[in-house]
Amino acid sequence: MGKKQPIGVEIFDKIADRYDAISKTLSLGIISRWQRELVKGLGNLGVTLDLACGTGEVAFLVKGRAKVVIGLDYSMSMLKVAKRKLPEIPFLRGDALNLPFKDASFDTVLVSLGLRHFGNTERALEEIRRVLKEGGRVRVLEVSIPRNPFLREAFLGFLKYVVLPLGKIRSKEDVSHHLFGTIVDFPHYEKLVELALKKGFKEGRFRPLFFGMATVYELLG
Repeated sequence: MGKKQPIGVEIFDKIADRYDAISKTLSLGIISRWQRELVKGLGNLGVTLDLACGTGEVAFLVKGRAKVVIGLDYSMSMLKVAKRKLPEIPFLRGDALNLPFKDASFDTVLVSLGLRHFGNTERALEEIRRVLKEGGRVRVLEVSIPRNPFLREAFLGFLKYVVLPLGKIRSKEDVSHHLFGTIVDFPHYEKLVELALKKGFKEGRFRPLFFGMATVYELLG
C-alpha cells in the first residue's frame, strides 16, 4: 500500500512479538479480564469478525462459539503472531475504514481496544454497520475515563506517570504517548452510542468495567 501507515500501526508493527507481554504489563494484567467481559454472555455468534484482532486473543476466546471467525488487522506483524497462535483461523490484513467485505457479511463484530486507533470513529462505525447483518450485534471494548472526578484524576495521573514511563521501558517506542492521546480524545460513553445511532445502529448501550477504566459497548444492527 503506497500511503504511509498510521502511527498506531507503525508502533504495533514494531512491538508485535512483545505486544502480549507489554499489554499485560501496562494494564497490570487486567486486559485479559476485560476481554473475557467483552464476550461474556454471547451464545452462538454465527459468522464473526474480530476487527483489529491484533495477536488473536479475542479470536481465541470465541472460536468455539462461532460458526466462523475471521480476524482482520492492518498490522501484518501482529497478524503473523496471531497466525502462529491460531493457524486454523483466517487472519486478513485490511483497513477498518474500508473493510474488504460485502454488505451484511457478519452476524457479530467484536472490537477489542481497537476502535480508538482507527483515526476516524464515525467512518469506522459506518463500515462496521455496513458489513453487519440486520439484527446483528457489535461488542466494543475500550479503555475509558472514569466519571467520578477523583477517580478521573487518579486514572489520568496513573496513565501519565506510571503507564507512560513503563511503556517506554517495555517497548522502547512512542507507544505510551500514542495510547494516552487516543484514550483522552475518544468519544466515551453516551457520545459513542450517539455516533452509532447516527450511523444506522438501532440500539446501543454500555457497561463500565473496573470503576469506569474500561467500557463494553453493545450495538444492535
